[in-house]
Amino acid sequence: MSFPVADKYPALFPSRKRAFTLVRRFESLLYEIIQNRPRTGSKKKHDARNNQVVHMLEEALKEGKITEKQYRDNLKITFIVGHENTQLLLNSMFYQIGSNQEVQDKLRDEVNAANIANPTADTVNKLPYLTSVIYELLRLYPPISQLTNRVAVSDAMLGNTVRTPVDTYVGWNAYGAHTSSANWGPRAKDFIPERWGSSVEEMQLKFRRETIRGTFIPFNAHMRKCLGQAFVLLQMKIAIFELVRCMRWTVDPDYKLKLPGAGVLAPVGCKIIFEEIQIREPVSEMEMLTENNTLYDGGDL
Repeated sequence: MSFPVADKYPALFPSRKRAFTLVRRFESLLYEIIQNRPRTGSKKKHDARNNQVVHMLEEALKEGKITEKQYRDNLKITFIVGHENTQLLLNSMFYQIGSNQEVQDKLRDEVNAANIANPTADTVNKLPYLTSVIYELLRLYPPISQLTNRVAVSDAMLGNTVRTPVDTYVGWNAYGAHTSSANWGPRAKDFIPERWGSSVEEMQLKFRRETIRGTFIPFNAHMRKCLGQAFVLLQMKIAIFELVRCMRWTVDPDYKLKLPGAGVLAPVGCKIIFEEIQIREPVSEMEMLTENNTLYDGGDL
């Protein structure tokens, strides 16, 4: 990702040679599974069962809009980003929240106060502190921290200030944009969920505004925005909701934070100590009224 030219000579780098071998093996297995998967039998082009990304790719391949290589490449990236990115963000979450018990306790208080037995999209999307914690995790630990995957086909000027000669590799760096003091203030590198606001609506507005500005791009932006953005956010909300109400965790005192040099971003080799705690069972409205001594006994109000 950082030095694309090196991938032209994989034989010179044993680790890259092994990586390419694994990628080809993974591609063959994924392609075989996709080709042999059970079919729904529906012939309607706009049927919901035929409206997934894999169906769109198959249709584009049949109509000659993409090549066989483009089809296979898109299958790989669609599968990987739906799994690996969430895993990386979960790793970062365990480290960051395990290092900050105040944040963890505040999350647990909000989850317990929600009085929810089985969280759904509607219920977790209404929790402001949970939302702000996830946004802040994405800011400091964007799973794909940088990507260099374009090359200038002619001499160009970026913003009329940066000269880009032909054949120059061009990419973006989310971590750099997310931790710039010019974008996020003097405490840009500190984990501060409160910077996103106090209400979910305020946080979502800031999320969209900073994405448009290019100062918050964990899912890229505009036409290149990640297809799975909403799903990843929901996965994280449900996962953290369930974890904080039944577990307490801390980072192993002997662990020293180590981050990869480039590409994906998450703590490497992080060791976490878990402690199971008793789940606070949701109470009924009648029980809540009784606890607050506000149960109406039929007398005068």
